[in-house]
Amino acid sequence: MAEWLQKCCHTCLLDTTKKWDILARDLEKPMSEQDQKQAITQEIFDHLVGLASLELSQEESEYLRRELNNQLKAIDELEAIPLDEETIITTHGVPYTKQITPDVRKDEWEACPNPDDILAQAPEIRDRYIVVPDIPHTDLD
Repeated sequence: MAEWLQKCCHTCLLDTTKKWDILARDLEKPMSEQDQKQAITQEIFDHLVGLASLELSQEESEYLRRELNNQLKAIDELEAIPLDEETIITTHGVPYTKQITPDVRKDEWEACPNPDDILAQAPEIRDRYIVVPDIPHTDLD
């Protein structure tokens, strides 16, 4: 799966034509023009749903796949916006310089002024610790 995810993530960085070619090659069959309009085909979506062990109704599945394709379409539209080559790549619109960035707060321990009041609210305590129920789980083989 890690190899598939690497291919998928790497694919997002390529131009649209290459995306379809790589996805088609990975699925070992040519993509139709309809599939090229939707980056996440029904086959890819079903594969991802299976990997995530999701149980979706037909309506939920169609809605989610349509929404994911809408998100990818919006990303493609943003990627199509021409930018000046001198534009600096940023992760946000505000440049955080040393002058406007607040100092990192010191990590100092402070005693709670009233721990007994907090412990009194817990449904169960043992040796001044709050007892929480076990989380049900199953061991994997």
